[in-house]
Amino acid sequence: MSEQEPSFEPSRDGADISIGALLRQAREARGMSVETVGHAIKLAPRQVEAIEADAFDRLMNPTYARGFIRNYAALIGLDAQALLARLDQQHVRATPQLIEQTNVGVTMPTQSVRRKWLLPVLALSVPVLAALALYVWFEFWPAATPAYELPAFDGAAAIAEPQQEAPAFAQPETDLLPPPPIAEPDAADTVAPPGEVAPAQAAAPVVAAPGQRQLQFTFKADSWLELRGDDGEIIISELNRAGSSRTIAAKFPVSLVIGNARSVTMNVDGQPYDLAPTIKVDVARLRLE
Repeated sequence: MSEQEPSFEPSRDGADISIGALLRQAREARGMSVETVGHAIKLAPRQVEAIEADAFDRLMNPTYARGFIRNYAALIGLDAQALLARLDQQHVRATPQLIEQTNVGVTMPTQSVRRKWLLPVLALSVPVLAALALYVWFEFWPAATPAYELPAFDGAAAIAEPQQEAPAFAQPETDLLPPPPIAEPDAADTVAPPGEVAPAQAAAPVVAAPGQRQLQFTFKADSWLELRGDDGEIIISELNRAGSSRTIAAKFPVSLVIGNARSVTMNVDGQPYDLAPTIKVDVARLRLE
């Protein structure tokens, strides 16, 4: 302390004088205002007044109060440690403060709630997705059939109820069927009209006319056969019994629908034709060019 600064002695001794009163007396003895003290120790005037009134609860917390008193005492030349000891007697003790440091450059590990259930969900979703992919593959992936569009036809329903579902017979064009034989046909040569069951006995040989192709069918089980011309007109529509065979001469292109197709053998101009790639749900749909 310089010689020009006025000295201060407390007006009373003992513990009955408060810390705020001591600080106020020292400030007034030096002729300093509240604003001057606040500006010097970086406090607002109301905070200086709260210290002098011993209203420490108006400050932020006891830790800050101790720091303010220490700075105040150092400014006006009082013993800061003695004031803090007296402050402890008034039960204003510092409490530990846990302050999180920021920008220390270290990322603390955290446990995400999402990670607790993400791994089980992923583990369960793999077999579900695999089963879904297999279902879509077998259910919706098209069979290896020629690139053509066939008219819609329910072969299974046709086999189950041939009498109700069989379409009406349409007279074929003259250039699609062989010319009628000169001699009267016997019972073995009679062809059943559409919707009726073909006879079990072998039919008479069918000779293809110029421009026609010959189709031969052998049925190991009851099978539905529908043959349409290029214009979509029905040429043959019938149910064939097990053990029977059928020979048809027609002008290509034609469309075929064969029910119970796994039990049917087909030859085109005497050459075997593989129906397996065209079969779906035991019904073969194909177009012959």
